[in-house]
Amino acid sequence: MNQSRLCLVILLFGLLQCGLLGLIAVLPAAENVGGLAHPLFNSMRVGGDGAARFLPVADLAYWFQILVLAQICCMIALGVRPDRRSSGFWVQLGASFGLLAAAWTVMYQAYEGFLVTGQTQMIAGWPYPTAWQVYAIWLSGFGLVALYVVGFKAYVWSDDDETRFRALVKQYPAR
Repeated sequence: MNQSRLCLVILLFGLLQCGLLGLIAVLPAAENVGGLAHPLFNSMRVGGDGAARFLPVADLAYWFQILVLAQICCMIALGVRPDRRSSGFWVQLGASFGLLAAAWTVMYQAYEGFLVTGQTQMIAGWPYPTAWQVYAIWLSGFGLVALYVVGFKAYVWSDDDETRFRALVKQYPAR
């Protein structure tokens, strides 16, 4: 994919994100979305019905985050020279996106399931949806870290780049 096309894809993702935010903004606010007065402490608010507040915008929020993850991956690709974006690079980047999207999807579904049923299981001291946030969401980014670390010489800064850089430094000595 060439630079211009990749920039257009990033722009398209941004416009879709704006559209989703616009849809969320025009949806009518759920009842008690700002919380309810606490019965004992008047300076405190309690949440109320989480499902009533979240479920009307849940699908829009889900797709917004998927677009964010896709946009991040496209921006990473934009940082790699076009001649170095091999099919192996795209496979690794696609697999990283798949890992990110899978972790987000499972966490989202776990949270939505909790809101609907009001029941959850505990994993390592956390409710199931929170455990996905604490243990899996940040770990899913390691696919991108591995792509950078393992592919650094192939995609970012090769030995030839280093040799050409050193030649330029020698050619223009410090004043």
